[in-house]
Amino acid sequence: MTKDEFLQELEVLIRARYGIILINTLEEERALDLLKSMAAKLNKRLLTWSCTKGLTMNDDQAIDPNTVDLMTAIAKVEQLAEEPSLFVWLDLQSHLNSSPVYVRRFKELSQEIRERMPSNSIIVGPLADIPVELQKEVTIIDMPYPDLAELKSIISQFAKQYADRTELNIDCSDPTLDALGRAAIGLSKTEIENCLAKSLVKNKGISRQDIDFILEEKKQNIRKAGILEYVETENLETNDIGGLDNLKKWLEIRKQAYTPEAEQFGIGWPKGVLLVGIPGCGKSLSAKCVAAAWKMPLLRLDLGRVFGMYVGTSEANIRQALAMCEAVSPSILWIDEIEKALSGQASSSQTDGGTTSRVFGTILTWMQEKKSPVFVFATANNIASLPPELLRKGRFDEIFFVDLPNEQEREEIFRIHIKRIKRDPDQFDIGKMVKLSGESTWGDGVRLTGSEIEACVNQALLEAFFVKNSAVHPEEDVTTADFERAILQSVPLSRVRKEDIGYMRNWAMENAVRASLTPEQVMTAAVGSASASEVTGGRSIDF
Repeated sequence: MTKDEFLQELEVLIRARYGIILINTLEEERALDLLKSMAAKLNKRLLTWSCTKGLTMNDDQAIDPNTVDLMTAIAKVEQLAEEPSLFVWLDLQSHLNSSPVYVRRFKELSQEIRERMPSNSIIVGPLADIPVELQKEVTIIDMPYPDLAELKSIISQFAKQYADRTELNIDCSDPTLDALGRAAIGLSKTEIENCLAKSLVKNKGISRQDIDFILEEKKQNIRKAGILEYVETENLETNDIGGLDNLKKWLEIRKQAYTPEAEQFGIGWPKGVLLVGIPGCGKSLSAKCVAAAWKMPLLRLDLGRVFGMYVGTSEANIRQALAMCEAVSPSILWIDEIEKALSGQASSSQTDGGTTSRVFGTILTWMQEKKSPVFVFATANNIASLPPELLRKGRFDEIFFVDLPNEQEREEIFRIHIKRIKRDPDQFDIGKMVKLSGESTWGDGVRLTGSEIEACVNQALLEAFFVKNSAVHPEEDVTTADFERAILQSVPLSRVRKEDIGYMRNWAMENAVRASLTPEQVMTAAVGSASASEVTGGRSIDF
C-alpha cells in the first residue's frame, strides 16, 4: 500500500464513521502529522490522548489534567464527541489488555460513536493482541513506510535547514536526493533524520556518503528484530566464485532489473533463485557474492529462530521477518538449507499441531504474492526433502543445479585460494593439481568440491610452514608437491556419497538448469582445458 492509498482508505473509514480504527505503525510522530492534515481536510478537531498528558488539543493544549486516567478520558470524550472530532489514542493497547473494565468502557464508547456521533476513535501504535471483545469493533489499517517521493522530500527539508551554513557541505541536487532516498527505503522519518544528523556531525555535510550511515541504520533495525541475521559482504565479488558461469550470467541479467531504466521499461522485480546441489560447491558463497555485487543488504533467515514456544508465536515471527525484508528492500533474503526446516511439514499436524505447515504456507504465499524488491536466494543440499510446492514455477524464477567443479572451475578455485594465501598461482603447476583433484584419480563422477580444494590449500600451507620452521629446511616455502600430497590424502565427499550424487544429477537433468558451463561450452570459449568426459548434471540454458 502506498501513502496515497493509505490516506484514501483512512478517509473512507473516517467518513463511514467506523468506531475504532487502528493504525498499525511504529512511526507515531509521522502518523500524527498525517492525521493533522486529514483532520483539517475533513474539518474536524484533532484531540490526542496519552497516559502522561491525558487529552490534549493541538499537541499541547490540555483539556483536563484528570484525563490522564483512562476512564475519566473516555467519559470526557463522550461529551466532546458531539462535535466532529478525531480522537487519537497513543498508549491504549497496554491499558486495554490490563483490565476488562477498560475494554468494556472503550467498547461502549465505540458503539456510541458509531450510532450517533460524528467522530472517530483512532488507535496509533504497533499491532498487539486485540481483546476478543473488541475484535468486531476494530478496523486495522497498516501505515506504509515513506515511499521514494516522500523520502526525498524528508531529506530535502532536513538539508535545507542547514543550506545557509557555510561551514557545512550540503548537496541537495536531484541525483543525491534520489540516491539517498533509494538507500533509505524501509526507514522511518525519525531514523532518516538521525542518519542525516550523524552525517552533519561526522562529515560536516550531507552527500552521497550518507548511504553508509543509512545502511548501518538498517543493520541496527535487523539486529533489533532478532530473527534475521545481517550478513556482511564487504570485500567480496563474483570473481570470488570459481566457475558457475551460467549462474553468474543469469544473475548479471537479473541485476539490471533493479535499475530505474528497467522500471520505466516495465520490467518487474525478479522473484529469486533456488540453488540445489552438492555441499561445499559454492552455493552459500554465491549468495554473499551476489549481495556484494548488487550492493544490497543480505539477510539470512534462520528458520530455527522462527519457531517459538507459544501458540501463534512462530507464525507471528515469520510475518515479522518477511515484513522486515520488505522494509529494507531492495534486499536479498538468503534461506540456507531450506529443506532442513521444511522437510517435516508433511507430518506437521501430528508433531507440532500444524505450526510448520502454517509457517511453510506463509512463506510460499509471500514468495508468490510479494510486490517489494526482495530477491529470495535459497539453497538446498537434499532434493528429496524439498516439498513439491516449493519447486513449481512462480516461487522462483529458476532452479539451478550446482555440481562438482569441472576442470576449468577447479583451476579457478585453486587460483583463488592460492592468491588468498598471498602466493602467485603461476609459480605452481596448476594443471597437474587440477588433474589430480578430478576423475583421473578417483574415477567417473568423483572429484573434489570447492571447499575440499580450499582445505587442501590450507593443509599444504600448514605443512609447509611446519617444514620451514624446522631446522632441516629453513628456506622452504609451499610447493606444488605440498598441494599434491594434500590432495591425495583427501577423501572426497563425492566418493562417499556417489550414489546420492548420481540420483541428484539424474533429477537435475529434468528439473534444474546447470549452474556451470558444459565442457563443450568451455572448450568452445577457450576458457580452459575441460574434459568432455566429466560427468555433469542439469539442463543447458541459452541466453
